[in-house]
Amino acid sequence: MKKITQAPHIAFWIIIPFLFLIPLLNFDKTFEINIQDTYYVFDIIYLALILSIFSGLIGFGYWVIFKLKMQLINWLTIVHVIVTISGLLAILIINLFTPELIQDDSSSNFASYLGFLTISFYTISIVIYIQLLYLFNIIIAFL
Repeated sequence: MKKITQAPHIAFWIIIPFLFLIPLLNFDKTFEINIQDTYYVFDIIYLALILSIFSGLIGFGYWVIFKLKMQLINWLTIVHVIVTISGLLAILIINLFTPELIQDDSSSNFASYLGFLTISFYTISIVIYIQLLYLFNIIIAFL
């Protein structure tokens, strides 16, 4: 845990290759998320690219704080790093296990498909909301 609080940027930069390796397991899959009446569909490799850029930017923010020798709140840093990295990996791994929606009248297949979509939505929501801790931690460091 001490390594996470001293250099959290390294953890975010190390995760970038793993974010690109996971889509190689199932390259032709898409990531779908339903928000109200709209389905957002991403190719898995583009989702990995977006998540890698996101991870790189967060790592860059921590690196700037590290280079300016500012003090972060340790428990906020630990919670942010663990939840964000596990959430980024979970978003891609959940997609690998999402069943394909077959065009038949199988209600169990559709129910499991909607279950995976719901889990994906909540995982994305948690990762987005945990970034408020990151912003709060950065603002406190600058003050």
